[in-house]
Amino acid sequence: MTYNYLILNLLPHRLDIVLNNPPVNILTGEVMKELTKVLEDAEKDESLRVVVFKSEGKAWSAGADVTEHLPDKYEEMLYTFGELCETVRKYPIPTVAAVDGMCLGGGCELACMCDFIIASERAKFGQPEVKVGVLPPVACAVFPKKYGLKTTLDIVLTGEVFSAAEAYRMGLVTKLTSAEEFHAVLEAFTGNLIANSAAVMKWVKKAAWKGAKHQPKDALKRVNEIYREKLMQTHDAVEGLKAFLEKRKPDWKNS
Repeated sequence: MTYNYLILNLLPHRLDIVLNNPPVNILTGEVMKELTKVLEDAEKDESLRVVVFKSEGKAWSAGADVTEHLPDKYEEMLYTFGELCETVRKYPIPTVAAVDGMCLGGGCELACMCDFIIASERAKFGQPEVKVGVLPPVACAVFPKKYGLKTTLDIVLTGEVFSAAEAYRMGLVTKLTSAEEFHAVLEAFTGNLIANSAAVMKWVKKAAWKGAKHQPKDALKRVNEIYREKLMQTHDAVEGLKAFLEKRKPDWKNS
């Protein structure tokens, strides 16, 4: 399938989704729909172990189209963007936002829905919606539990643009690197994920979601159920344990 606003690069066990809506990769409704479609299709590819979001140009994404926030369009925008962010948040394999530029508004929300953000020192983050009289729905809904209420209010009420170093201190950025080392760090990070079993990572993510959703005692009960009833029924869980005991590299089947 041909996409108007995305470039897809399929690598061994990895899909790079490149935002390509110049000049600053605005997330229009059509861009959001294309992203959701790509992710849904990629989920059928059992060889994939990681999805990386990149961008063309000077901005990772400057956010949603302001015209789509107006009274006659915002309902559709809220739905479409919510569907995209929920798809990313609950994606079965690891997702990485590789940010080497401006990442604002809806772009910041989308990046933060990924499991990891690798950012160069040139990156900037922020939710400036309050400056134009609206609010960032995904940030307000998800950030308090993910980053804490105090940090969330700092982001959504001030509307300030934060440096990559500030975003790292806030907990938004997973790894902060120089512009020169950005690509090498990204390759090393994704390579570490690719070395794992997709089937095992799927259940690890689901277990972590249980931990985030429930109180510790109840969460542990639910995680143990995943371990017993799901994880240990896979080929790769048993293979990984055997490989460790036999001092050899595991032969993952991703099943």
